[in-house]
Amino acid sequence: MRKEERLGKYALIRYRGGALGEDPVEDCSKGEPQRVRIGYCEVPNGIDNALFEMEIGESGTVVVSPNLGYGDYDPNGLRVVSRNEIPDGYNLDVGSVLGWRSPITRQVLPVRVVEVFDDYVKLDYNHPLAGKSLEYWIELVDIVDE
Repeated sequence: MRKEERLGKYALIRYRGGALGEDPVEDCSKGEPQRVRIGYCEVPNGIDNALFEMEIGESGTVVVSPNLGYGDYDPNGLRVVSRNEIPDGYNLDVGSVLGWRSPITRQVLPVRVVEVFDDYVKLDYNHPLAGKSLEYWIELVDIVDE
């Protein structure tokens, strides 16, 4: 199957990985393969690019730079927010993770508490893997239309 014929089809994959040099944060390497729509930003661009290139039945490790992963870490992604504005805001500690709904995409994204004060918390809106190279083992099981 040619590269351009894969756009919009579904890759059935098994995978395991996370930040390069760290323990994996995702492990779907066993059991039923996961469905990923090729070319539709369902996975970081570097992984998507690999799915365009891999042969069915092939497996291997892909290293993805931050610009093709979750982007660079943005120091402007830190915000101080009143604990009153957050449900259960007075029970948050450093390291707590909240769900924040993006006003643009409407997706719920993880937001981490990085500092706490009496009436405020500092939240980090960056993706937890922002600024990091990624390393994923991927097995391309098949490519299907639906």
